[in-house]
Amino acid sequence: MVPFEQRRDRWSPAFGRRRGGVQDRPHRPGSGARADAGEPRILGFDGLRALAFLMVFVSHKAPSPRTEALGSAGVWLFFVLSGFLIVRILAAARARIEAGTATPLDSLRVFYRNRFARIVPVYYAFLFVLYATPLGGPLDLGDAGFKRATWLYLTNLYIERHGWGTELGHLWSLAVEQQFYLLFAPAALFLPRRHFGALCGALIGASVLMHAVLWSAGAWLVSFDVDTLANLGLIALGGLAGLRRSPLPGWLRRDAALIAVLVPFLALPLLAGETGLWLVVGRLSGGLAALLLLQIVQCPESRTVAILDSPWLRRIGVISYAAYLFHVPLHAEPVLAALGLPFAGPRAVTLALDLALTLLLAEASWRLLESPARRLLRAPRRAAREPALVNPL
Repeated sequence: MVPFEQRRDRWSPAFGRRRGGVQDRPHRPGSGARADAGEPRILGFDGLRALAFLMVFVSHKAPSPRTEALGSAGVWLFFVLSGFLIVRILAAARARIEAGTATPLDSLRVFYRNRFARIVPVYYAFLFVLYATPLGGPLDLGDAGFKRATWLYLTNLYIERHGWGTELGHLWSLAVEQQFYLLFAPAALFLPRRHFGALCGALIGASVLMHAVLWSAGAWLVSFDVDTLANLGLIALGGLAGLRRSPLPGWLRRDAALIAVLVPFLALPLLAGETGLWLVVGRLSGGLAALLLLQIVQCPESRTVAILDSPWLRRIGVISYAAYLFHVPLHAEPVLAALGLPFAGPRAVTLALDLALTLLLAEASWRLLESPARRLLRAPRRAAREPALVNPL
């Protein structure tokens, strides 16, 4: 993509020096930057990922119709954000193919290698600890069929057929992500880049059609929740936002407009959660999420982005993948009891302890497993040459 003129009232999707929401910074050990020194990140995106995780966390630790709707919106925000970042990676890879500096097969190999390095090591380590050690003994981990589905990233398909009932049901969203990579990446890298928008639009259309099919068939709400096609439209919607080349109107690139999008996105699930229709129509809020991403990229100096880019939110965003993995089966009270520190307190206190324990373990995972695995397993920088993005899931 050709960068726009670098003016304060313009934005640029180019990668490198700070343009729009992209900022150069050197890598620090344990930081959210990629292992390659000097790669920039998009201001506010880590904070937005932290917000999505906290929405999901509350839905699982304090379940109610309203918080569960909020958690669904958090997962959808993850999907839109992932689509925004991944489609930009694939668009840049396709540009190199069209420039004659790479081949589709090599680019696909690099893409899958880097996705493997980011996602798989900690995911399989998590499953191994729960399935093969005594730590998983007290938990409801599902039957043999469910366990096979988790190993194969087919969790959502199993749940759609058999329902919930285990403490690892949240892994369904990671299965949808992997299915998107398998379906979208080959099509994107073997098609001309000018077709990317149409490809994303086709997935959005398929998602809308799937909602209509599920509704007409009288499908149960679990299908609306975890069905692959029902959710791929959100990832594609984020991809469309990531491909946008023109700046938003000036009135949308102001703090007030950014807040006017963020607040309804957070409020709608709380207001509609009791209706029982949120899983059917709530994905329309993905449009707000996509607009929010564009606003964050194009308003890097806004107060809202500064809050999202605050150190504590940014750090939660960096470790949010492991935090998402760990948070459901992790409970502070039995951990403290095992350490000889029995505790029984108000629900708000145990919720805070669960969050602290989750973030502590996720931080350890990032430093001891995820970051070293990425440095060891990802494709060499000279081969990948990906756009500089912050930890896309």
